[in-house]
Amino acid sequence: MDRREFLKGIHKLLVAVGGSSFFSLEELEALELGEIQKPDLIWLHGMSCDGCSTSFLYADVTILDVLNRFTNIIFHPTLMAGTGEVATNIIEKYKSDNLIMVLEGSIPMGLPHACLMGERYIEEWIEEVAKKANVVIGAGTCATFNGICDMQGMVTGAGSLRYFLETKNINKPLINLPTCPMKPDHFLYSLFYYIKHKTTPPLDNSYRPLRFFGETVHERCIYYNDYQEKVFAKEIGDRGCLFKLGCQGPVTKNDCVKSNNKFDQYNCIKSGHPCVGCASENFPRNIMFKKYGDNRKLKKYKHYERM
Repeated sequence: MDRREFLKGIHKLLVAVGGSSFFSLEELEALELGEIQKPDLIWLHGMSCDGCSTSFLYADVTILDVLNRFTNIIFHPTLMAGTGEVATNIIEKYKSDNLIMVLEGSIPMGLPHACLMGERYIEEWIEEVAKKANVVIGAGTCATFNGICDMQGMVTGAGSLRYFLETKNINKPLINLPTCPMKPDHFLYSLFYYIKHKTTPPLDNSYRPLRFFGETVHERCIYYNDYQEKVFAKEIGDRGCLFKLGCQGPVTKNDCVKSNNKFDQYNCIKSGHPCVGCASENFPRNIMFKKYGDNRKLKKYKHYERM
């Protein structure tokens, strides 16, 4: 893909999520050429599977292209060539007033040695970088709401980025981007919005962009009319609303159904499967799926005081 086609691809993604209202193709070109100041970026991994970084494989452009062309990548453990002290020294010596910090994964606040980078606990690195940052971004449900790392049986005391910042009295603008994994278009929108406006996009009480998390999946669901008519599927594949099979659409805020980009072409609902609620504060739950007629109540497994 040549440079012009790449820029058109990025702008196409921005158009799809409403970003063209504040970032034109000409501004993208200027940003890439350095005519608009590029932010520095440090991307840290807590307890994670790297799924949020890998999610960019679903986009028309790669994460390396995006970060390399539109930011100054200071640190990303998956993408950078440096290892060991060569890599960690970059963070320790870094000084700037134009930094975006991204955290992928949750923080083992109850068992710090469960996640190390170099010879230091990851929470020490997060605290150090967050204090230098102009804005911090929680990438994915693990960073936002603890996610899989806080399910029953986990002993690490997983904490979210928001909770960690509050306990350390670090007051920085925060953008939370839940879903498991994070959607590339959510990140791109938030990144370019901040570059243009030097502030966060409009957020809800959980620091999620209202652009994507202002409505529940249920409100825009393709089975909404079936729900209103009380036509419920009894098995996956049946006609009707999937609510009786454990669908979490009514309690999950996300733009899965109304988005038509590549990432959302084969999501839960569009594949005929109940929403698993991966962007919800309740994910994962004690009962992920139900059979028709199963009246067991869903229980909260998560430690809400650490979200």
